Amino acid sequence: MATESVGTTDTSGSTPSIAMVDPRAPRFGQSITALGMVAFVATRNPAPLFAVAAILVTSVLTNWRVDVYGLLWKHVMIPLVGAPEEKEPASPHRFAKLMGAGFTAIASLLWLAGFGLGAILVAAMVGLLAFVAAALDICVGCRMYSQVKFFRDLGVV
Repeated sequence: MATESVGTTDTSGSTPSIAMVDPRAPRFGQSITALGMVAFVATRNPAPLFAVAAILVTSVLTNWRVDVYGLLWKHVMIPLVGAPEEKEPASPHRFAKLMGAGFTAIASLLWLAGFGLGAILVAAMVGLLAFVAAALDICVGCRMYSQVKFFRDLGVV
């Protein structure tokens, strides 16, 4: 995400702060993901699928240091829409992006293995969930993060 503060300490210097993000940035990335998946499903051209998968997987593998969506948000959109008035924790959005990276990678592998219908179905699911998150602010990956965190806090996982 583009407008994060990572690993800084509070004024007492004792505890690290959590990464924060402009709440509009994830919706921007989800919009691009949804458009990419729609383009793939509509045209059966795998280029948008591979591009979105590469962007998401690169973000995950570089521990969010190389995030194309975040860079676009920071350098293109922030000058247009202005700085955020408030920020929210980045962790749920990162988990959702991790899920998107996994499923777009699976769709890419299915396409390369010759399972076109499977790739299309997985990509359509990713596109639908990204659209719902961007348009309605209902992020399934973020909600899953909350559930995983709940069970981790209980010591179940």
